[in-house]
Amino acid sequence: MAFLLTTIATAAIPTDELALIDAELHQPILVHLDNGQAIPGHSIDVSEGLIRIASSEGAGEILHTFKSGQVERFTIPGESYKTLAVEWIDAGESDNAMELLQLLYLQRVKIISLLPATESHFFVYYVDLILQSDNPARAIAVAGILKPQISHPAALVALEDAVLDSYNSLQLYDQARPLTQAWLAARNPYGDSALGYYTHSADLLRSEDFAGALDTALQPIVFSTPNPPEKLAHCYATAIGAALGLRDQDYAIILHTEMLERSLAWPKTDPTFDAPFKQLNEHLKKSNNAKTHPADI
Repeated sequence: MAFLLTTIATAAIPTDELALIDAELHQPILVHLDNGQAIPGHSIDVSEGLIRIASSEGAGEILHTFKSGQVERFTIPGESYKTLAVEWIDAGESDNAMELLQLLYLQRVKIISLLPATESHFFVYYVDLILQSDNPARAIAVAGILKPQISHPAALVALEDAVLDSYNSLQLYDQARPLTQAWLAARNPYGDSALGYYTHSADLLRSEDFAGALDTALQPIVFSTPNPPEKLAHCYATAIGAALGLRDQDYAIILHTEMLERSLAWPKTDPTFDAPFKQLNEHLKKSNNAKTHPADI
């Protein structure tokens, strides 16, 4: 199967630069066998323990078939672009990084199971950017391909977080629940992420277990440091919604005030929080704090 190095219609990378990258990534991958032979392949496919390599031969091509165990290593063109992708991420150029990582991923995805684990670790960056681009289904698909090759604990944690976040964003709550339970069993409320506390407390909020939702959401809030962990705003929103469900409007306003003081924005992408958002606005307008704390969240 040929590599599908298709370009994105609205390319973020300048056209000339993208053409140079595309040209290099279309160069043959060199497959080094354990007998010392090296075969250049424009097209590589792996299935049922066999690797098939198509090499150009004049106007046609030659198809080589080997057991995957005979492959010693690969020389893949465009290795330096991985460094460039990370530099773009660090510089906040997410669109450029996303496009480049997509090209690198499509170049290697067919042989990812035969590459060193560091390759799959690297593409956790790609999963994160896919999730940021609001495509959780794609994030789940890519994560499923990468996970069997990942061994580094930090990379595995990042990938598992991306999958849980993706299922929750897709409102596939049945699939998210066992992942949430596994997350809570392995983490603590004073870490750098509150994701599991958010997904669990929001699930309780949807089922109108307001006391359970409040207790769960408050755990990372109570233990959080001046540098808020990821998804802490979502925990605040859950806690506010739970307080409103318990008819404790005063506590909901206190939590909202604290949320604003910590410069946390109301998470508007989760429909779970739509009703609490409206209720909060109504109570803010009625309270003495309405003039000094307008509901411009």
